[in-house]
Amino acid sequence: MTQLTRALLYVVAVITGLCAATESARGQTSPPAKTGAETFDQTIAPILAAQCLTCHSGPSPKGKLDLSQKATAFRASKDGAVIVAGDLEKSLLWEQIDSDEMPPKHPLSAAEKKTIRDWIVSGAEWGSDPIDPFRVSSSRRAGYDWWSLQPLKQPSVPMVDDPSWSRNEIDRFILTAPKKQGISPSPPASPRTLVRRLYIDLIGLPPPVEVMDHFEKNPTTAAWEKLVDDLLASKEYGERWARHWLDVVRFGESDGYEYNSPRENAWHYRDWVIRAFNDDMPYDEFTRMQIAGDVIKPNTLEGAAAVGLLVAGTHNKVLGVNAAMKLAARHDELEEVAGTVAQTFLGLTVHCARCHDHKFEPITTGEYYSFIAALDGVNHGETKFRAPSPSQDVSKQREALISHRTELHKQLVEQMLAQNETISTTANQLRTNDPIDANDKGKTYRVSLKLAPSTWASAAQATGDQDGVTIQIVEKDGTVLASHSYRAGAWNGGKAAATFQSQTFEYTGDGKGPAHIRLLPFPLHSGRFGGAVDDLEIVEIASKKTVFAETFDELKQRNTPGKQADTGRRVFFGAVSDRWGSTGTNTVHAVEHADGNLALQLFGGEPGGLLVKAQSPEQKKQQAEIDALDRQLSALNSASEVAVYSVVARNPGIMRVLLRGEVTQPAEEVTPGGITAISNVSPSFGIDKAASDEQRRKSLANWISHRDNGPFHRVMVNRIWQQHFGQGIVTSPSDLGFSGGRPSHPHLLDWLAIRFREDGYSIKKMHKRIVTSMAYQQSSQLRPQAAAIDGGNRFLWRQNPRRIEGEALRDSILDIAGQLNRIPFGPGYRDVKIVEVPPAFYYMPIDPIGSEFNRRTIYRWNIRGQRSALLDTFDCPDPSTRTPTRMVTTTPSQALSQWNDSFILRMSEKLSERIISELRGQEKAPGPQQQVIRAWRLVLGRSPTAEESAKSVRFVEEHGLPLLCRVLFNSNEFVLID
Repeated sequence: MTQLTRALLYVVAVITGLCAATESARGQTSPPAKTGAETFDQTIAPILAAQCLTCHSGPSPKGKLDLSQKATAFRASKDGAVIVAGDLEKSLLWEQIDSDEMPPKHPLSAAEKKTIRDWIVSGAEWGSDPIDPFRVSSSRRAGYDWWSLQPLKQPSVPMVDDPSWSRNEIDRFILTAPKKQGISPSPPASPRTLVRRLYIDLIGLPPPVEVMDHFEKNPTTAAWEKLVDDLLASKEYGERWARHWLDVVRFGESDGYEYNSPRENAWHYRDWVIRAFNDDMPYDEFTRMQIAGDVIKPNTLEGAAAVGLLVAGTHNKVLGVNAAMKLAARHDELEEVAGTVAQTFLGLTVHCARCHDHKFEPITTGEYYSFIAALDGVNHGETKFRAPSPSQDVSKQREALISHRTELHKQLVEQMLAQNETISTTANQLRTNDPIDANDKGKTYRVSLKLAPSTWASAAQATGDQDGVTIQIVEKDGTVLASHSYRAGAWNGGKAAATFQSQTFEYTGDGKGPAHIRLLPFPLHSGRFGGAVDDLEIVEIASKKTVFAETFDELKQRNTPGKQADTGRRVFFGAVSDRWGSTGTNTVHAVEHADGNLALQLFGGEPGGLLVKAQSPEQKKQQAEIDALDRQLSALNSASEVAVYSVVARNPGIMRVLLRGEVTQPAEEVTPGGITAISNVSPSFGIDKAASDEQRRKSLANWISHRDNGPFHRVMVNRIWQQHFGQGIVTSPSDLGFSGGRPSHPHLLDWLAIRFREDGYSIKKMHKRIVTSMAYQQSSQLRPQAAAIDGGNRFLWRQNPRRIEGEALRDSILDIAGQLNRIPFGPGYRDVKIVEVPPAFYYMPIDPIGSEFNRRTIYRWNIRGQRSALLDTFDCPDPSTRTPTRMVTTTPSQALSQWNDSFILRMSEKLSERIISELRGQEKAPGPQQQVIRAWRLVLGRSPTAEESAKSVRFVEEHGLPLLCRVLFNSNEFVLID
């Protein structure tokens, strides 16, 4: 073989090998050619879904053109065919697209036009039929790919140029955005500003000035974390953050609508929310309990209270005269409940799909009816439970209420007795006929007596824990030298109940003549005995001389004695005495508690017995407060059962889609379920159409709180962030859909949501993570250069200055004035008068005065209707609507209310009294200078400057300290959170 032949063979072999290798490679790596249907689904369908189907799909497409399915898209009309495969000129769709007439306002881009053109020319092959209109997001609506519907994804924490500024990962996310805009973060706020900001944010009350002083001297990271931990552990934390939650879930204590009936027992839900926050209940459990607590913990007060969310909204009792009207009202209510649940926990406006597929979110009408099917067993009503043993909190609350009522009742009766008014025709009241030589000027006298609980014929008349007796030393003209009231304690039955306890008090005579002793029960008209009194004695202490002694053994009996229940002792009624004058039915009662040894019994009088009506404004205010306290005690003292305004479940029927929302047009049946658009969580509950209410709501609760439910986590994290920065990462906290805001820091939002989940859904841990960041601790000072770039502070280059909310304003004023009543839980105080015009109720604002009305504002009876002028001017929301973000206004009426409201006037006086009292404990005659400094420190948390001090001193000298307190309460520095 020649060398040439050998070379030719080599070339042939190489070529042959290359060809074989090429064919082999083609067989291994070349993808199959796309079919026309696949091309359509990947290129054409997204354009149609995003740009056309909003108008051209559904039951009533615009121009009767439905582009969602092949049959209607290729349908011919008198004007020609919409789409003609392979022929652009005959395709009316192309004519409209090419001329920019379709879609209107926002024509297709050149690239999109070319895609449509090439598709028609190549044969217009169709793919998936019909096209899912929700498959992609567009400039007009959200699709399945909308950001908030996606699973949580762990983002990388950014690297930053200045790690020294960062306290935690939050700062590294925050620092990145303003740096890109050429904005640097703000320096830290002053220690005093930080402490006030933290206190208002976490507990809604101002910090004690001593705490601010201490932190200012030692503003370390450890000291800051100690403050945070202490506040999160306080009971006031739950009261503050429950208020935010109640805004979101439209909590109200009357029905609204025409009748607006009161809900006497809706407060259990409010208390449950407060306790849940204080206990740091994991948020997923917190959610499940509010949807299905009565199922999760059946036949319990806790479970019934928790689902108060579902029935916290308005409730229409006027349902119409026929079945269709009643069904329409029922569907209105289901829409309201479903809207609250979906917006609260998912940030989705599911209720907008009631009459048609959602215009902006990927939610179908069928899914809406599946969603409300899960709630169809919910009905408004009251549920009763056996009363639990009183908790320590409840016992303390009852004791405080009883003590306060006793004092008020005593004051009211004393005023009436001083005017020689007849207090009661049935209650036994005794007064010595002859004066007693027990009022020498300057001499001190000791009054002693023995007291025991008492009963007569039945347990209904037995002494209760709020019953007692009052002993008074009075002068001839009615002046009361001394008055003391003692509670005998509740009757427990048996002979031991007659055990006497010794009581004593002292008074000093004024020398204005002899005195009398007056005995009376309290409260009046209770239908019970205040107690049994024995061995009443008065001794002049210095000489040890007994000036009066009474054993009650010499009472004259006119009737055959009866027998006392339980003890078997004789009881004498209608007795008389030469020593005592008496009023009231049967005059004097006496019990023989030992052989020959009698004790006086004081009867509170029959309910409905004559009580002189309060006349003066002060007496009327006292009586109104006593009535309010009685309502509080009545609710707390329910012996055997407690009523809760809650869900009264019924067995739901099978739900049907209603065409265009019309109850007269029922269509296909649906199964209870969730929303398909939420990725990674199946909308199927795995139950059938006829499932029970328990199955439905428990399934819904588990579906919403699923750990893979992205919207569920993002919504709550965003709500917490909003309250610490004045605006959320998404500015519409209950709407994370297309119509809501867009996240300013989407990666931070997901990072926080994942941390929230991994921290066991601890809300308190999320608080601490946020408030220990430098982003939170920045100064709020305005920087013009930064504001010119980011006027809305979406990049958080500073902390947002905020105005204090109405409730926190009122609570802070009460606290600073030393008047805040910290009694927690139970029925709310009432600052309205109920006017009933059957069958409707109207609520008229009143201005009640007293400790009972000085509780934190969250314990205010939150009715729908007339409201507090002070709170209204500071934008407290109407509970008839959901308020995820409060309106913040600045109006002249706010300044007028702060200056003129009677509450502000009273608290200015009380603050003045507090200042004078505290300073007197330090020096004999505190001058205006000391008063001014103390006032500034209490109200504003700082001492006045030299100029402020000089002006304030002159002001106090000319106008008095109360007016300076009033000015400070009205200052911007007090109203704003820097």
